[in-house]
Amino acid sequence: MQFLLPFHDEVPGHGFYREFHRGVTAALREMGHEAVPFSFAKQYERTPDEVQSLYRLLAPGRVAAVLDLCCWGHGLSHFLLHKRTGEKVPIYDVFEVPYVAMLFDHPFNQTVDRIVAQRLYVTYPDLGHPEQLRAIYPELRLSGGIFVPPAIRVGSDCPAAGGADRDVDVLYVGNLAVHALERFWRDPANENWRPMYDAAVCDAIADAALAAPELSYHLSVQAAMARLGAQSPGFDLLSQMRGVEWFLRARFRRDAILALAGSGLRMLVVGRGWESVDLPASVEHRTQIEYESLLRLPGRARICLDCSTYLDGANDRVFTYALNGAACFTNAAGYLRGQFGGDGGVRFYSMLQLDALAESMRELLARPAALRAAAEHARARVLAAHTWRNRLSEILAALGM
Repeated sequence: MQFLLPFHDEVPGHGFYREFHRGVTAALREMGHEAVPFSFAKQYERTPDEVQSLYRLLAPGRVAAVLDLCCWGHGLSHFLLHKRTGEKVPIYDVFEVPYVAMLFDHPFNQTVDRIVAQRLYVTYPDLGHPEQLRAIYPELRLSGGIFVPPAIRVGSDCPAAGGADRDVDVLYVGNLAVHALERFWRDPANENWRPMYDAAVCDAIADAALAAPELSYHLSVQAAMARLGAQSPGFDLLSQMRGVEWFLRARFRRDAILALAGSGLRMLVVGRGWESVDLPASVEHRTQIEYESLLRLPGRARICLDCSTYLDGANDRVFTYALNGAACFTNAAGYLRGQFGGDGGVRFYSMLQLDALAESMRELLARPAALRAAAEHARARVLAAHTWRNRLSEILAALGM
């Protein structure tokens, strides 16, 4: 079977997008299928040449489904074709092609609501995201939803040969949005932002999430909204959820890094924004580097830190760290504990007990054999169950293919 993969060549600052595209393409090939890439110039504008090229690909009926990574190809679904009756029909509906919108972020950061297709399926990387979708897009009609976290591309790893070659005790990769560390929805200087936020709602959601940081985000939102009561018609919950999650993402990252740095652990922190944080000499900082280099860094690390707001799911970093033979500590225990818990090679921590996180890392670093065993177990688990081939098998099964 052939699968259409829209691909935006000029998405800035998202190296993972290209890597995910390579992973899906390679996995389809391994499974005996063919990826048909379709390059497009802009997310929000469409050209006549693009509609003609897309029509030629679809017209023979040879495309089994569209796999749209990050929903960035949503604009292509807005092409309308004239039927003999004079009716205008969206291009994918004319050929009855299923459209799989692959979310790799929280739904409020994706454009799934702008896709025009009757046979619309959504894959989501967190088990709490269906509730988020229902809350922010109540009119969205789906043919199905599939839990599909990001995965690894077999052969993309660069693990060190042994423990002696790992010169980084603890690695953290992630940008810090310094402006989001405080409740920016109340900052009088943010005149352009404040109109989209209801400060009381944002405060209530933030308070609920900070008080119970191990709860899936949608549960904190539900608790806050239940306490506040009904909102006025037209209330924009999406903007409130997006803004508070951005704050939580920054706060969680900052607090975890400061706790580890304050404990004296030797760390490498990679990302923009950290130059604004007073870090001790035991912490080396590098600004953001290209994604391909980031794929190689975990091969130098003994331990990698994941600090997440996908508490019932996963981002790609956890699997990349394990693939490269590094032990991983994450606060996302909802789904991953079942995959890696016990002796599964991934350790879990609470944002409410960051002192214990530092002590657990120090204890594991002092036991090289246990550290190596944990990393090897996690790597084996990822290769067995968390490849793009695993994910595509689940998607095709849901589509009945």
